[in-house]
Amino acid sequence: MTERFPLTISYAQIAVFDPDLENPFNDWNDRQYTQGFSWREGSVSFAVPDGDTAFVEVLTENERSELSGEPSRVILVPFEIPQNQVVIASIMDERPTVLGAGKYQLTFELLEGGVQGGETYEKLVRLTFVKSDAPVFEIKVADAEMNVDLPLDKNAAPAK
Repeated sequence: MTERFPLTISYAQIAVFDPDLENPFNDWNDRQYTQGFSWREGSVSFAVPDGDTAFVEVLTENERSELSGEPSRVILVPFEIPQNQVVIASIMDERPTVLGAGKYQLTFELLEGGVQGGETYEKLVRLTFVKSDAPVFEIKVADAEMNVDLPLDKNAAPAK
């Protein structure tokens, strides 16, 4: 199921959402920005600072990544897929992705840019979906722009 594709980044974020949501993008508050993600049921946006191009790799459990390097951000969030499909998007670009319905542990990894398929990208993003009955929220790796000392805000509002 591995998918790899370029994505134009707008408003410094990549979103993963249920395609049936009426307002799929999230409104960000200060805490969500400093924790690196904005989450609500059916929608999560991850902050992707600096740059406007990214190469995205979508994996499921036990698939091997082709992206190299150490991630500067690793964020885990629960994500439920109700009807076999999610959308991976920015405000200006999107990619429907087919996955099995169910509860997942979604891991977001942000890596420095590089060359993929002969093109140079400013950022590399790895999204890994692993089925889980008990997914968690966790910031495993944080960069200098993030604040992990405060409690996580898990209550985003839809953007209008």
